Amino acid sequence: MVQWSEQRQFPRYVMQLPCLFETAAPPGKAGVGWTRDLSEGGACLELAECLPPRTPLQLTFKAPEAPVQAEAEVVWARVAGVAVSGALHGVRFLKVAPAEMEALRALIHVKGQGRQAGVRLPLQLPVTCRPKGQSGPPFEGVSGDISRGGMLLRLAEVLPPDTVLEITLHSPKGPLTAWGGRAWVDPPERRIPGELIRQGIQFLALDWSTTLSLGLCLVG
Repeated sequence: MVQWSEQRQFPRYVMQLPCLFETAAPPGKAGVGWTRDLSEGGACLELAECLPPRTPLQLTFKAPEAPVQAEAEVVWARVAGVAVSGALHGVRFLKVAPAEMEALRALIHVKGQGRQAGVRLPLQLPVTCRPKGQSGPPFEGVSGDISRGGMLLRLAEVLPPDTVLEITLHSPKGPLTAWGGRAWVDPPERRIPGELIRQGIQFLALDWSTTLSLGLCLVG
């Protein structure tokens, strides 16, 4: 068990991971949210609504290798600023199984040193997309890995630099549409003839509803 006074000893890493939560006491609530930062002792979560302090939680963080589960408790909560709709929550971990703690440590000490706060999660889904302002049939492709900030997109043709796309992910939970811009493309020497071409997409101004839907798609 990690006490709150001990939690302060753990460095926090800015890290955006989707998570499922379930309140452990009635009236029961469940939903999806995102981490803002993460440590061995607790996390800052973005959820759709404020939960009272001392609310016990069952948390499941979606990580690249395997989900990480923890029993936790809300320490504080407040409505987020203009940039984010929803509510911020500081939570402390009360119980984390040894194997889960090892997975958590590996996640924050490896991914936490990376260049991006958004951790990419593997998710292959059919995708349709259309450049902004263009008509005609959409391009068809496949997603690779996805984070809150962007995704890997595989298409049959190379998109021009700075192309802005309307992208629709076709998930089992229904279509999810977002705007994104092409950030990079595999150079010719890395492409394999006959295979789709890898291209990096940066999401543009996801609203809170789309952000939650994206999180639910990833944890699902």
